[in-house]
Parts: sequence; C-alpha cells; structure tokens
Amino acid sequence: MQRLIKKLLEDKTLAILAIAYTLFISIGLLMPSQGLLPSTGELPIDKLFHAVLNCLLIVLWLSFVYAKENKMITAVSIYTVFGLCLVYGIVIEVLQGVFTTYRQADYLDVLANLVGLLIGVGLFRRFKDKIFNLS
Repeated sequence: MQRLIKKLLEDKTLAILAIAYTLFISIGLLMPSQGLLPSTGELPIDKLFHAVLNCLLIVLWLSFVYAKENKMITAVSIYTVFGLCLVYGIVIEVLQGVFTTYRQADYLDVLANLVGLLIGVGLFRRFKDKIFNLS
C-alpha cells in the first residue's frame, strides 16, 4: 500500500492526474447537463458541485507543484496556481455562454469556483505534510 501511495505522489503521476482531471472537468462542464443536478431550495447543488470540483482541482495542481519542487512550495507558486485555476473557471463559464446553447454562463458559478479554490488551498496547506510523509 505504501508503494502505491508513493507512486501516486510522484510528480509525473500527479501531473497526469491533474491534467486528466482538468480535461474531465472541461468536457463535463461543456456537455449538456439537463436534469443531472437538481436544485434544492436556497443553494443549488450545482454551486456545491462547482466548489467541490475546484477544490479537488487546486489540490491536485498544488500537489503536483509541491512534489515537483521537492516538497517545497512558495506563496508565489500558490498564488500562481490559484490564479490559473480561477482564470480556467472563468474561461469555462465564458465558453458555456458563447459556444453552447444548452448551458449558460453564471457569475454565481465563478463565485462557487472561488470558494472551492479557497477551501482547496486551505486543505492543501493543512494536510500536505501529512499526506506526503506517508510515502
């Protein structure tokens, strides 16, 4: 089990996972979603879904940077990854509004993305040493 964890935490494996996950999100958010995520009262499930997707997105990319830089990460690296993930989310929203007829751009989705990114940074900073010391 430790060998598997060690393999998963290698920078090449993390790069592949982060890229694959980013592509998965891109495809998923540009495909029709009619009725897949129901709305429940005040907070639509869609917004929670955006937050969770972006939380995992930034954790994966920060983990890749952390592993690549020999278990070191600077504030500049965190801000850079954060900014790129935020821009990515905005671009996806613009693409939804411009290139699809079955989806619409929503500034609340961008806000949910932002919340997910902030939570992801917090989780990464809190647990990075514990996770990477398993290997």
